[in-house]
Amino acid sequence: MATIKQIKAVEKIIENHGNVSKAMKEVGYKENTAKNPKNLTESDGFKELIEKIGLTDTFLTKALVEDIKKKKQNRKPEIELGFKIRGRLSDKLDLTTGGKPFPLLGGASIKNGNNNNSNNETPEPNEQD
Repeated sequence: MATIKQIKAVEKIIENHGNVSKAMKEVGYKENTAKNPKNLTESDGFKELIEKIGLTDTFLTKALVEDIKKKKQNRKPEIELGFKIRGRLSDKLDLTTGGKPFPLLGGASIKNGNNNNSNNETPEPNEQD
């Protein structure tokens, strides 16, 4: 069941056109909690509320498909949103290497924050780049 604070936050999110962090601050969530909107949006109470007001996965998917079909040009934002919904596109870029050295130009590598280039010089850029 949703809390009073979650209900107020959803109302504020609707009022301010989707700014979750701002809404959370306005209804009394602590600054650190509001900096991570997933604290609210991944809660069971929040999910229950958005379903109750009609913002269901089915509704969103149908609206997105209709919008893509109607729009003849520059559908990139809608297509990207569709891919994000399907979990095939992320805003994050993961540059980790699983503990292996990170290769640099010129054959040098960085492991654990240290440049393992024996002469400790910055490698020259590749002229083809």
